[in-house]
Amino acid sequence: MSIYTKTGDKGTTALFDGNRVKKYDDRVETYGSFDELNAEISVAEKFVTSNENKALLRNVERQLFYVCAELATEDESALVSKIVITEDDINELEKVIDAYTLKLPKVDSFVLPGSSKAGAFLHSARTIARRAERLLVRFSEQTAVRNELLKFVNRLSDFLYILAREEDFRQMLDKATKLIVAKYLEQTEQKPSTTSDLSFSFCGKLMHQVQVVSEEVGVPVTLAIVDAHGNARFNYRMEHALLVSAELATKKAYSAVAMKTSTEKLTEAVQPGAPLYQLETLTNGDIVTFGGGVPIYGKDGAIIGGMGISGGSVEEDIHIAKKALSMIEKG
Repeated sequence: MSIYTKTGDKGTTALFDGNRVKKYDDRVETYGSFDELNAEISVAEKFVTSNENKALLRNVERQLFYVCAELATEDESALVSKIVITEDDINELEKVIDAYTLKLPKVDSFVLPGSSKAGAFLHSARTIARRAERLLVRFSEQTAVRNELLKFVNRLSDFLYILAREEDFRQMLDKATKLIVAKYLEQTEQKPSTTSDLSFSFCGKLMHQVQVVSEEVGVPVTLAIVDAHGNARFNYRMEHALLVSAELATKKAYSAVAMKTSTEKLTEAVQPGAPLYQLETLTNGDIVTFGGGVPIYGKDGAIIGGMGISGGSVEEDIHIAKKALSMIEKG
């Protein structure tokens, strides 16, 4: 069957309800712009690197079909029982906008449109959404348009803007993290390895040394040890150590493995304007960036795990962690 019908050869097109109008009719211009927007969002979706963002964009693509169908219908009765945009759809967009705004750095100046491919396409989609909204507002002055549709379209450009910012920021963060890790690995001449010898005997010896050093310092602490994949292997909380130290020690050990460096080295990198700014927020607090987390290396020079010390000041935790580990290495 041919895809062309020849019914539009005289400059008219059929609406959803069968009525025919001129191809330059404001109604056609309006829903045609939303169709263009949907195509641009489809392109952007192919470049976003977050599964959550992909799912959000695919859902918006479906919603835009409903928008176009409603706008392409003169006879309101033809929309009876059809799916239309509701207040719930508006609320869902607002939830995403609010959640992403909270986790992203505040913006104090104009944002350039896209530092990543995904961000650039999302910003492009945002500008189309604004144009389509302008056309819809003008069209609504001629023909009745549901208020829910106007509100949804207004939120849509904000939604695309915040997704663009999230993609730009997260991809920048991922890139910066990889560069920092690569630089550190180059400096320490580490080689990838799956070797793991974090035996119970080793953990016991390390626990003993931690206790010796912590008693010298006069601060009870918690020791946590994780393997090369960040999985917990050993945990010991000294009597009278702060209750919160148990959770923090584990996070420090995990962070040392995840970032392949001692955690105090991350402090400078997470300051405002630095490459890893808001790293802790974007990792839901799983990564900590203050001292007390130290990588553990195997005999072949590869990282086989991480240890975390918590309970004292940052300086005390760093001192206890590194001295205890060095005493094991000397032994």
